[in-house]
Amino acid sequence: MATLIRRAKSKSARGLALSSSLKGREPEAVNIEALRGIISYLDYLYTEGEISDRAYKALVSQVLSTFVENSIQFKVERILDRFGKELEKAEEALLNDILM
Repeated sequence: MATLIRRAKSKSARGLALSSSLKGREPEAVNIEALRGIISYLDYLYTEGEISDRAYKALVSQVLSTFVENSIQFKVERILDRFGKELEKAEEALLNDILM
């Protein structure tokens, strides 16, 4: 797991996940940046001895679960939006056929 985690060099890693530069970006990109920031901050807390090994593992597990849940939600929403648009087009075409 340590190979997947970049070491935080300072407390500035805390703000990365909530950075204002994330506003207005694609949800998937924000989700990835937030994951990186939170993992970096948890790594910082762990290396500084502020959280135990057990707490670190539990928190990382929760963060990864939330990341996966968000990723799936974004994909499902995108598919439903696309389906909704196609359904609207089909409804319009059907109404046009009926009215003509």
